[in-house]
Amino acid sequence: MVADSIERRVFAEELAVEAGQLALSYRGRDDLQVRSKGVLDWVTEADLATERLIRRRIAESFPHDRVLGEEGGDVTPPTGVGHAMWVVDPIDGTTCFVSGLPSWCVSIACVDESGHPFLGVVRDPGAAETFSALEGHGLTINGHGISVPDKGITGGLVGVGHPRNAPDGPTLTFLQRLFAAGGLFYNCGSAALALAYVAAGRLVGFFESDLRAWDALAGEVLVRESGGWSTSFVYDGSPATGKPVLAANRGSADALRDLAADLLGGCSRPPPVLA
Repeated sequence: MVADSIERRVFAEELAVEAGQLALSYRGRDDLQVRSKGVLDWVTEADLATERLIRRRIAESFPHDRVLGEEGGDVTPPTGVGHAMWVVDPIDGTTCFVSGLPSWCVSIACVDESGHPFLGVVRDPGAAETFSALEGHGLTINGHGISVPDKGITGGLVGVGHPRNAPDGPTLTFLQRLFAAGGLFYNCGSAALALAYVAAGRLVGFFESDLRAWDALAGEVLVRESGGWSTSFVYDGSPATGKPVLAANRGSADALRDLAADLLGGCSRPPPVLA
């Protein structure tokens, strides 16, 4: 973990709030510019403006850091030295954003030189909630620590996302197994927000067969720091490729790993050692 990690957490929390307010200012505009990137895959001027703001603030405060963003790609600092890498999604859940639904968020993660994510912040502007976690410092929501209950898969809802441009098979297989085990699912339309809900105890777990780093990394840190379990997105050292993601609280982790064991590829990590 980098030396100024606490400073980075405060910075990321403040930036996520500012970025969320900017994105919110675009809601309801009749002249909002929307461009299609594929089937039910859109980018709006709000996405682009919000990512530009995030990149500008990072460049001002951490000029030696790299930035990987959904809309702007991977940018190395002018010095050619990357002390850390920020991984950002200005609006995760753009389809919900465009449709007037509340399930979207700003996602900001920070990864050290070894590729390990140590900081995650997810901001839900509509609910005015900031989910934040720094490795070794636990999870907070709006600055307050929380206690997460351990619930099994029949004690709550399991978030399930479905990637637009990936085969249906893994998602359908997981859902069939979940139903057979007596579970129910919920799709909020934003993977980053769903992972924050797992960390907060609102969902007992989450699965999606193909996510990108900007969707997954902040939530991975949140879940780990809440005492839960998550796959390791950068297990192969590459944040650039899509991978399956599974996350769960302690009470449902074993059962969900069993349901998804053959759907995770190399992303699965050993279960935590409980004290």
